[in-house]
Formats: sequence, structure tokens, C-alpha cells
Amino acid sequence: MYKLQRVFFVGENNMNKKIGFLMVTGMGLLLAGCGNQANNKATNSSSASSSSLLVAKSNVKVNSDNMSPQEAVSLISTYCGLRYGGNWAAMAKEAQREGLQVNLYPSSKYQLSDEGQGVAYDVTAGGKSQGLVYTVNNDDVNIYQNVKENQKSTKLATISKSEMANYVNQEGQGKLVNDLAAKAQVVDKRSSDSNSSASTSNSGNDHKYGRIGTIDVPSEMQGTWYSADNDSDSTMTFGPHSYTYSYDDDSGTTQLYKQDPQWAQDEDNYTNEGIQNATKNWGKVSYLNIDGKRWLNVRGWTQGAGDGESYAVKTETVDGKQVKVLVVGGGARNLVDAVYYQSKDMAQQNADKKFADLHYQDDD
Repeated sequence: MYKLQRVFFVGENNMNKKIGFLMVTGMGLLLAGCGNQANNKATNSSSASSSSLLVAKSNVKVNSDNMSPQEAVSLISTYCGLRYGGNWAAMAKEAQREGLQVNLYPSSKYQLSDEGQGVAYDVTAGGKSQGLVYTVNNDDVNIYQNVKENQKSTKLATISKSEMANYVNQEGQGKLVNDLAAKAQVVDKRSSDSNSSASTSNSGNDHKYGRIGTIDVPSEMQGTWYSADNDSDSTMTFGPHSYTYSYDDDSGTTQLYKQDPQWAQDEDNYTNEGIQNATKNWGKVSYLNIDGKRWLNVRGWTQGAGDGESYAVKTETVDGKQVKVLVVGGGARNLVDAVYYQSKDMAQQNADKKFADLHYQDDD
């Protein structure tokens, strides 16, 4: 190095000066290049050591089409843990041990910038809230963190479930989604949430928009059911006083109430746009006795014409075994539209299967 400097400053002629200059410049570039390589290695090393992966990579892929509620919350939790880290990542890791649980509340429980379809999904590991919340608009999910009651919350992002699935698959975390979904629980706490302005006291009997109490879904009907009938995968999850459905690109949750007959006599209540919007996620429930079976019938809260849909749990023989199925009927004759099973595999194996004791819509 000393000789190079001497050539530059002391060189006897122009040629030596040029040679000296080129040699010094070249050495400077070489040293700079070495420095950049060292910096790049440090950056790469730092990046590798701060990996945001939640579990070891695998080749398992997930598809966001027709996900059950358990699969949806597992996908969202995995994505948020990868994408945002922090509390989301800690919760996703803890949920592998404690189990993933999402509690459903009216979105009005919180001050969210986008309330979605009126339901706030509070994602937890083992049931304890950590302020990790999302709302849903069909396939789009609005993501929040550090959510607290009586405080405004700004969403982190809005992203579709299909985009989440692509990101999770890219990071090799699809197996985690499936593992979390296998033990995930969906708990509907809307009717018991006395802090929510949308709740109707604990029993939903405040007479707001004609509701006079919540409906208790039969215990045998509660849980998640799967169907592959009519060339479409779909799921239904019944809670104590509600159900959540997913069918093709449509999904949502309906809270089940009794309706005051006197309120229903005023036709203006059914045509009032404000009431229609406020009650779009409410279902009007009655019970039907058909062929010796009690069916839970659900209609839109402000629905005029039409018979709604009816649900009943029956026991049928599948592969020589007695299994419980959820039967969905509709129309004036309550003809069967689809049959739901307690596992996705059984639903796919028995797609469009007809049972002799049921009357189907396409029988005529």
C-alpha cells in the first residue's frame, strides 16, 4: 500500500502518474468490493437468523376455497403470525400447544374501522383474548391487533383468503394450518356478551326490531357439518344461538332470534331499509313438525314471501354404520336440498347420495 501511494504522489512522469492512479483506484474498488461482500454476507446471515417461520417448512399446500370456519381461522392465524410477527406469531405458536379458539362477538363490541359483516372474530390460544381480531367481507379479511373495548382500532390490512393461502404455501406453512384446524374451536359469544351495544341483554329480549329472545340450537345440531352435494363443498357450524355457513364464495354468520308476532304485523317494518340493514345477520326461527321430526326453520328477519330453510339431525346408514347427518330442506314441502356429515371425507365420499326415507327437491 505504501508503494502505491508513493507512485501516485512522487511519480516522475505522466505515464507513472497514470499508472499509479489506476493502481490506487483499482485497489480502492477491490477493497470496496470486499467490504460490500462482507456487508452482504452479514445482511444475509442476519436475515436467515431472524426467520419468521412458525414451524419447519413442508410441502403441504392449503386451498382457501370452501374452508370450514376452523380452517379459515387457522389460515388467518398462520398468515398473520408470518406476516406481522409479534403477538400474532406468539399466539400461533402457543395455539399449537393450547389449541386455537376464535370467539365470535358483535363487531360493535369494539370500535373497528371496518366492521365487516357485523361479526368480530377474536382469535386466541386456549380462549384468553389478546386483542387479535378480524372481520370478514366475503373473501376479504380485515386484520387488527391490540384491540380493546371503547378504544378505536385501525386495521393492519385487508387481504383475501386466497392471497393468504398463496403466501402461506410460499412459506411452506400449510401443514401448520391443517394442524391448527384439527383442534380449532369456534365459540359464539354474541348472545352472552352484555357489554355489546348490539346484544339484547343476555337473552336477546329487548324487543329491538321485534326480537323477543334468542333461540337455543339443539345440542345434537351444534358443531361443524360438511357437504359435497350439488357439485359444491360447503360447511355449516351451529353454535348455541347461531350458525356460520360457507358456500362457494359466500360466507357469513346468522344470529337466531324469536320474532314478536305483533311487530311482524306492521308491514312497514319489513320494508324499512334501516331495519333491513340492521338485521341482515338475524334469522327468524320457528319449529316445524314434519314426518314425525322436529325441524328448525330459519327465514330472513324481514323476509316476506318464501319458506326459508329448515334443519334437522337424522340417523342414516352409511357403509353399514349408523351415523348422524344434518338434513337441509326448503320450500313449501320442505324437500331436501343437501345432506351434511360430521367429517369432510365422509361428505366427499357420499356426495349427492340419496337416502330412501328423505324426499328430495329433484325427485319430481
